[in-house]
Amino acid sequence: MKERILQEIKTRVNRKSWELWFSSFDVKSIEGNKVVFSVGNLFIKEWLEKKYYSVLSKAVKVVLGNDATFEITYEAFEPHSSYSEPLVKKRAVLLTPLNPDYTFENFVVGPGNSFAYHAALEVAKHPGGYNPLFIYGGVGLGKTHLLQSIGNYVVQNEPDLRVMYITSEKFLNDLVDSMKEGKLNEFREKYRKKVDILLIDDVQFLIGKTGVQTELFHTFNELHDSGKQIVICSDREPQKLSEFQDRLVSRFQMGLVAKLEPPDEETRKSIARKMLEIEHGELPEEVLNFVAENVDDNLRRLRGAIIKLLVYKETTGKEVDLKEAILLLKDFIKSNRVKAMDPIDELIEVVAKVTGVPREEILSSSRNVKALTARRIGMYVAKNYLKSSLRTIAEKFNRSHPVVVDSVKKVKDSLLKGNKQLKALIDEVIGEISRRALSG
Repeated sequence: MKERILQEIKTRVNRKSWELWFSSFDVKSIEGNKVVFSVGNLFIKEWLEKKYYSVLSKAVKVVLGNDATFEITYEAFEPHSSYSEPLVKKRAVLLTPLNPDYTFENFVVGPGNSFAYHAALEVAKHPGGYNPLFIYGGVGLGKTHLLQSIGNYVVQNEPDLRVMYITSEKFLNDLVDSMKEGKLNEFREKYRKKVDILLIDDVQFLIGKTGVQTELFHTFNELHDSGKQIVICSDREPQKLSEFQDRLVSRFQMGLVAKLEPPDEETRKSIARKMLEIEHGELPEEVLNFVAENVDDNLRRLRGAIIKLLVYKETTGKEVDLKEAILLLKDFIKSNRVKAMDPIDELIEVVAKVTGVPREEILSSSRNVKALTARRIGMYVAKNYLKSSLRTIAEKFNRSHPVVVDSVKKVKDSLLKGNKQLKALIDEVIGEISRRALSG
């Protein structure tokens, strides 16, 4: 009975499809009018259910009757002795290195990248569902991170599948080398036969390179026809790949196209915190916020800025305060200019603006509640964020050393008791200091 069912299926499937998709396929059991098939690969299981459901259903009905049913289970097992070599080996095969930090867990999701993230995750969980997946966006927005996250996820969760991550430049160089050495067949075997998931980065590098585009076109077709997952990244959308073959562009568009938008400020702050976590470092919250607010052209530069601050902290043994961060990151900040200023003079102006208390009144002996609060906020920020000495603060605010100490303590105690209004004023002062430092 088992052989009759298998033979019935084989007559309904062409030879290439049989060798490709049914090499690890077998009848596990026949219970009454129900057939349980088994395969050694979850990807193949889902593909058979999706593409060959009617074929399998008709085959079991022919052998067992019109009320016959079936199901496919996933098990790692040796295929039927009469079959060809299984499509994939029963062990994790990573054909190229991946960055272990590039995982879905380390990818911070925000409004601008949510769609691309979930598309990539779906592809990783169910290869072949969206095929190809084409991800595009500007420099440093996380394309490579998502691409390698797919690879890392598959290696961890689907060890039967073989994963290859390459840049288009690597694909080009491999093609050129294989042609020079007369090993073109080996090249095609490597990219078309030995891969289950192909991840191609920076495909825009192939603009104008007609020969390698032709090779990529045929590689794409063979992989796609075999149900193998293809994911492509580019700095622009498919239709804007000038000097690309139309037939190749149309292949890129036949699956799912997802765009990565620049992250908003809140997402950048979350990304900065995640980068700090990955680097096992610590920076004050106001410094991290300053970096996220002002290094906003791309995430690579954001990481570079954080690394610079951490290296400075490690090599000098000093804590990085806001004043130090502004000076250290002048080459990272978009304006590329940092204003030379007397920190406390600038601070007093900012406090006056935020609280609505004139500078003269802050520096006077007035005991008015608003003036007193503004003065204490200024001293607290000068001490804890600008890291000014008590002596300097006393001189700038026309106060004695003990008064400064007492003022700073009162603000600290009030914050510890949860004074949200006071905290909001202090946060606004710190934010304004950062913005002013970049002007001029």
